[in-house]
Amino acid sequence: MMRVLAALAVLVLAGIFAPQARAGEVCNETSYYVEAAKAWGGPQGLTAHGWLRIAPGACARFAGIPGGVNQYLYARTTDAYLGGVREWLGRTPVCVDRTDFHIEGAANCEAQGLDVREFRQLSPSERTRAVLVEPDDFGDRALEAGVQRLLQTLGYEVRVIDGFAGRRSRAQIAAFERDAGRSFGSNYASLANALHAAAQEANRQIGFSVCNNASNTIGVAVARQRSERWQSRGWWRVEPEQCVRVIAERLSPGETFVFAQRLDGEDTEPLQRGVEAFCVAPGRFTAEGRTDCDARGYTSVLFRASPVPVDGVARLTLDDSDFEEMIQ
Repeated sequence: MMRVLAALAVLVLAGIFAPQARAGEVCNETSYYVEAAKAWGGPQGLTAHGWLRIAPGACARFAGIPGGVNQYLYARTTDAYLGGVREWLGRTPVCVDRTDFHIEGAANCEAQGLDVREFRQLSPSERTRAVLVEPDDFGDRALEAGVQRLLQTLGYEVRVIDGFAGRRSRAQIAAFERDAGRSFGSNYASLANALHAAAQEANRQIGFSVCNNASNTIGVAVARQRSERWQSRGWWRVEPEQCVRVIAERLSPGETFVFAQRLDGEDTEPLQRGVEAFCVAPGRFTAEGRTDCDARGYTSVLFRASPVPVDGVARLTLDDSDFEEMIQ
């Protein structure tokens, strides 16, 4: 089987050697739960569909793809893991949404409030079956490696992710079963699902949340420094007396800023006492960089610094006074 390394991950040309595979199948031989999306050519441009969650060692099928058309694939790790999202990607920009989506012929992603991800074009054989792998070739040990990684993510003492269920791994599985109050026996798939759910729950507090104690709904945007480049994104809608997690990664001090506006019918009232300028747009947006906002079709507004994170967690609560100008 020939493997082709690409960026952070590898796609394997496996369809030619798998006559039993179904068209549009994507298999996960990594140690991560992933969310996958596919795009394919059509008369109106690219059609994109996602997200399909695929457990380590499992496969999923994208239905409804016409035969003989170009196909593109992108995958990312779920929010069960700390340390940022890992991606399986390429060089073809495709519009995607943040939740499950089916998009036909989208061209101007930003104008439609959509994100852009770089998809990898699949070879003809990969259109039938493509495999996601890591530099560590887990192969049929992917499920065991996935269990080890989730145990490690949850703080259990797993030192090596190798896909071999040795004595230490079995001891940590037993510890998780005691903590969970149930036994999974030889059902590794159910064990992995339980570990994944536990890891997602444990990570729900990690990151940056904004709570709304104002009398109106608010729209929230955030700006972050990513790899020495600033990026601003919005909008998250936060109803009164609710909180929304706008960043689901561990925070470092000084890297995050926030802007909000109080929504009252057609009127908006911006957050006061901002200190740093970043770009925003009326609809959903992702703006790279923080300069020349007007020339690029954005508006420059002042963001506040987020609260100093503690153990990677920060929370900001806004009320009506945050949107009212102070009287001198």
